[in-house]
Amino acid sequence: MRIAIGGKGGSGKTTIAATLARSLARSGRAVLAIDDDSNPNLAVSLGIPRDVASAMPSLPRDLITERTREDGSKASELVMPVSEVVARHGVKAPDGVTLLLMGGVAHGGAG
Repeated sequence: MRIAIGGKGGSGKTTIAATLARSLARSGRAVLAIDDDSNPNLAVSLGIPRDVASAMPSLPRDLITERTREDGSKASELVMPVSEVVARHGVKAPDGVTLLLMGGVAHGGAG
């Protein structure tokens, strides 16, 4: 199951995502939460201490490579299996949730 939460700023997306993630994890489900907000706060909402959350590294950009298909079109793909990305970069949060922090956009044209 995949659940994405979107909406306008200040509408409670992070609170809803954290509550849903923790609730599902408490019920025994494996939960991977991914924070791709430009102002990431999901870690704190999941119960990770603020000092730990502020030191969390985002996923490195070199996890994705671009290749050219036989038809000449371009495709982006991970350089390792998702399970390995989670094992290397996931941070354990309370209730059994694992958190990944996506990289932010450093400057225009970098996203």
